[in-house]
Amino acid sequence: MIAGAAKLLASQGATAIALAAVDSPAGALNEQFANAGLAATSAKVLGLTLVPIEAPDYASYAATVARGSDGILIGMNSDQAGRFVQSLKQAGASQRIALTVGAVPPSMVIRLGAASQGLLVTSPFRPIEAGGASNAQYLADMKAYAPRAKKNVFSQGGWVAVETFVRVMKARKITDFSPANVLDVMGSLEDFDAGDMIPPLTTNTTLPAPYNRLFVNKVMFARIQNGQLALIDEEWHGGLIQ
Repeated sequence: MIAGAAKLLASQGATAIALAAVDSPAGALNEQFANAGLAATSAKVLGLTLVPIEAPDYASYAATVARGSDGILIGMNSDQAGRFVQSLKQAGASQRIALTVGAVPPSMVIRLGAASQGLLVTSPFRPIEAGGASNAQYLADMKAYAPRAKKNVFSQGGWVAVETFVRVMKARKITDFSPANVLDVMGSLEDFDAGDMIPPLTTNTTLPAPYNRLFVNKVMFARIQNGQLALIDEEWHGGLIQ
């Protein structure tokens, strides 16, 4: 998603992208991911600003990433990302800002209010607000079986995992559910249609480390408009990790 967010910024005209991430080993890897997403573009990452989780004020960090950039990529969790966006807006930053969908769940969009307008977002799943057959079934299942659960990218991931397994087993007419056979079947998919919440799924190729656990190398591009996540286009944007 970070690689996709970098590519999304480039597609919207950003050429000098400042990256802010949580100060942790995982956060430090975001620069590598962002550079991977920009490999086929003319845009560049200006640098990485690591922000401590316990920082009482984000103003100085926001000023750093706003200086000399025309795009800002935020690699943080929801609470920290929300505070960082607020700091950027309060400082008058006008750059394009991109985040991952997990950083701006509906609750955070409400908290940000007008500050969320125009934020660019990448998602590994078709956003709930974008509809589609899979999301319709997901919402119906959530209502029937888990009405109190939050409807967000995390519950989408749980739902689509089970849905994909069921679709594969039915399509392959599997009757042997031994661990070895299930692993063999699930590891031999090529452009498998798992519904429109994710792109066709391929599991029979391996990306180089540290990306070798990824089965989906594509994201959707979206923008927050009037408090809602709206797709920029209907494409699954790939080529993020080489």
